Amino acid sequence: MEQYAQALLVRQQTLDRLDAIQRELNAGWQELRGQLAKGCAASHAAQAHDYHRALGKRRDEAIVALGVAERRVNAALQTMLTARQQREIVDKSCEKQKARHVREQFRTEQKLLDELAGRRTVSTLSWNPTESLS
Repeated sequence: MEQYAQALLVRQQTLDRLDAIQRELNAGWQELRGQLAKGCAASHAAQAHDYHRALGKRRDEAIVALGVAERRVNAALQTMLTARQQREIVDKSCEKQKARHVREQFRTEQKLLDELAGRRTVSTLSWNPTESLS
């Protein structure tokens, strides 16, 4: 469960990083368009273009990292589900074993009670009230 939670956290952080890069990239393009509309030096436009290309590369790396994070989340989820299924199997087995033990204990107690009841009947039948009066 902890591994799954950790994987979700890493995925969310990677997604947040990607969103931040995308916002920065969009804002940069907006600014560049505005500067180009007003007229700016070619060197400034080239520099801005290089910066945006670097941001695009960071975005692509973040997308790859997000894919890795997604795969880790899926793997952690599968591990957690498998562990849960195995625990359910163990729990069910324990319940069956406990029920079997309780039934066996009940049979043993019932057998003991039947033997005691049988002895009481025999001793009651062998008791003769006339002999005790003499």
